[in-house]
Amino acid sequence: MRTAGGGHGEKLTALAQENPLQAEVLKLRRRWELASVLNFLDVFGPVIGRGLKLSAEDIELGLIKPDASLAHLHVVLLKGMPPVSKKLDEPDAWVTELCKKLTLWWPWVAEGKIPIVPSKGEEISKYKELDPLDRLLLLKALCEVRADHHDVVSYIKHALNEGTELSAFRKEAFGGDGKGTFYWYDASAKGHRLYKEIITLNSKTQVNGNKSCSLPIISSQWETLASNLEEFSRVAGEFSSSNIAAEVVLGKKIQRDAIPPLERLHKKKVRQLKRKQSKEALSSRTNDTSPAVSEQVGVRRSKRLAGVRSQSIMESRGLTVNQILRQRPIRNSAIPSVVLDSEDED
Repeated sequence: MRTAGGGHGEKLTALAQENPLQAEVLKLRRRWELASVLNFLDVFGPVIGRGLKLSAEDIELGLIKPDASLAHLHVVLLKGMPPVSKKLDEPDAWVTELCKKLTLWWPWVAEGKIPIVPSKGEEISKYKELDPLDRLLLLKALCEVRADHHDVVSYIKHALNEGTELSAFRKEAFGGDGKGTFYWYDASAKGHRLYKEIITLNSKTQVNGNKSCSLPIISSQWETLASNLEEFSRVAGEFSSSNIAAEVVLGKKIQRDAIPPLERLHKKKVRQLKRKQSKEALSSRTNDTSPAVSEQVGVRRSKRLAGVRSQSIMESRGLTVNQILRQRPIRNSAIPSVVLDSEDED
């Protein structure tokens, strides 16, 4: 049995009072099921559908407050699992189809009791009332069912036959201390994440008649250590200066393998943001121009380009010419003075 989380109740309670949304995000990031879903969507993207462009943050927010992105994700997964209902594209119909599919598969792909079952349409409103963690478990189970279908299985076999390493489908630990602590690094279009997993092994005594036996119970505490460049840089710095040799090695691996692609991604986002701001500024200046002024300028320009002079310009130019024609210099005078015509003299 595998359980996640635990030991962080006080911190979550304090965070929930300050920032409820961030507290819910933190709860999701302390579940290994979320990491599994993100990895599944990345690895089998070519089979599921390349048009499914959702970031890890989009999925997290959708699980907290169901939205169109979460609905689209479920519809895409369900359409790859025949028979496909003709009502699947109707609003919220995917919730009913989800319940029908998972009711049959749940014992094979999940543990415990299924959070929701078909209930004559009432399951739609009940789904929206579920805890985000329950919605995550349903999504994780759906991914497990989707992975069992023919197209996904064929995709794996074909890739392995072509020489693809098994690690492309079965994630390998990024590092560990050899004492039950493992680190996992996942980099994809969905986002970059660094996880820490602490596995503990306990025993439970079970009595059957006159005999008793000890059953191993595996518990797992999961945590998302970093999800952006700033957090990766901080973790790398802390590990590099650690007194634990395994953490020092991990810090160097983060600096070598994780930081460079994150820096390139950050620079790309900065360039995109600058281009967006430039376009918005240009659009703002265009919109701020007075319509009346723009119209007058446009009229003058259009007349000038067409070779047409406005009446006011022609009249003023005619007056200037007449004044020049009515003026004559005085003979034998070095001083450039002007006298009036005889008809104007006294």
